Amino acid sequence: MITADYSGPWAVPTILGPLSRGTGDPCYRREGEVVWLTGLAPEPFTARLDPGVIGSFWGPGAQWAAAHLPQWLGADDDPTGFTPEHPLIASQWRKYGAIWRVPKTLLTWQIAVAAVLEQRVTGVEARGAWRGLVREHGQRAPGPRDDLMVPPDPAALLKVPSWDWRRYGVDGQRVRTVREVARSAHALDRCELTDIPGVGVWTAAEIATRAHGDADAVSFGDYHLARNVTWALTGRDDGSDDDMAQELVPYAGHRHRVVRMIELAGAGPPRRGPRMRLPGPG
Repeated sequence: MITADYSGPWAVPTILGPLSRGTGDPCYRREGEVVWLTGLAPEPFTARLDPGVIGSFWGPGAQWAAAHLPQWLGADDDPTGFTPEHPLIASQWRKYGAIWRVPKTLLTWQIAVAAVLEQRVTGVEARGAWRGLVREHGQRAPGPRDDLMVPPDPAALLKVPSWDWRRYGVDGQRVRTVREVARSAHALDRCELTDIPGVGVWTAAEIATRAHGDADAVSFGDYHLARNVTWALTGRDDGSDDDMAQELVPYAGHRHRVVRMIELAGAGPPRRGPRMRLPGPG
């Protein structure tokens, strides 16, 4: 085990919360203000992040993970020029401005796989597919816990048989896309993500905001996001992607920052149907 610190009042669960794929995620656990995280760097690691922030790291990838701890907590994120004039955003920024930043985790591979599994399905379905894939084709995470797993690497994912994907409820189009991502894994941090077949603007934004620290990426095509953002900023409950884009124009360069503040506020119009999250085509 090795340790590292990135001292400050950083709200670790708030910053890294978007990495979680549900309460049963084999790669992420939150216990109060403590976060456990596993991944490939590309070698396996397990990280425990305590308030403060003190990080403990295990496994062959521990040194890499420890070195990137500041980036995980947003050290590369620069909010200069962000002027939250809307009352809700201003209130949220007063609450979170000193403790939250856009993370740059560089865990692009596993974030990309999870994002593809979320295309066009409910969150429950996507989380179930992720759990099945990781538990059956990943490996036990290094360190003191036996309930954490490391996701399969690209070579292992390409060997997942079609019948397993069917058991996980993953349709043929998503299987083809996740295999394309696996074949492009060596270039995910430097390629144009939307050049990968099956990866559209929604998936690219989901990856960019979690892995690359992109404070401006917006997940256009999301089933709920446009309505929630438009409602939070205007009070209208019929917002479209075009409406959301127009309302976010004043925040160019910081659009994801605004979206995340709205998410943390839990703002959104009353739901008219079942809780679903059905992103766009990719």
